[in-house]
Amino acid sequence: MKKSIHLPYVLGFLLLFIFFFLLAAVYREAGVKRLDQTVIDAVTAYQPHELTRAFIVITNSAARTNEFIVLAVFSAFSILWRRSWLEPVILGICLFVIRYGNAFLKGIYERKRPSLHRLVDIGGYSFPSGHAMISIGFFGLLFYLLVRQAKHSWVRHLITAGGCVYIVLVGLSRVYLGVHYPSDVLAGFLAGGSLLLFFVVTYRLMISILKHERNS
Repeated sequence: MKKSIHLPYVLGFLLLFIFFFLLAAVYREAGVKRLDQTVIDAVTAYQPHELTRAFIVITNSAARTNEFIVLAVFSAFSILWRRSWLEPVILGICLFVIRYGNAFLKGIYERKRPSLHRLVDIGGYSFPSGHAMISIGFFGLLFYLLVRQAKHSWVRHLITAGGCVYIVLVGLSRVYLGVHYPSDVLAGFLAGGSLLLFFVVTYRLMISILKHERNS
């Protein structure tokens, strides 16, 4: 097992973890609030009906019901078609950890959601954004697993590019729809990104262990 293979992921996990807590320590500061408002004003300056409908579809794609549907479809494909259980288990644990981890963090910080420009109804606290954590953590891991399974380089590039665009759009939709501050979304990306790298390392270690057992 080569430690150097996992080192960039471990360092990335630690950096994102640290950046999250740095942001959590200052998100109530006046400077962050001004920056939040500047971004909100820019994102919500133009809100035609068609764009609003598109962002509602995008944000709903990362909702809880759809997450479990995606997990079920991916699990069925992996187990029945590829005869592999590891990927569904890792992805399922990832979803569980992110869901309960986000609820735990929101309970700690208890930040109220924005009250202006609200285009959809939603309850609960705001920091960090659950949709942002899910999009980069759960869906990011899904895209990573799909890239590893793809046989052609153009398919891998397409999945990577599409996944990055999707993650950004989910985060942007939360600000556009008025349910999160930009700092909420950034915090969600930092927390979810750290968990993504954690589960990537876990998955790669499990692959190495299983290969070693088969060869021994």
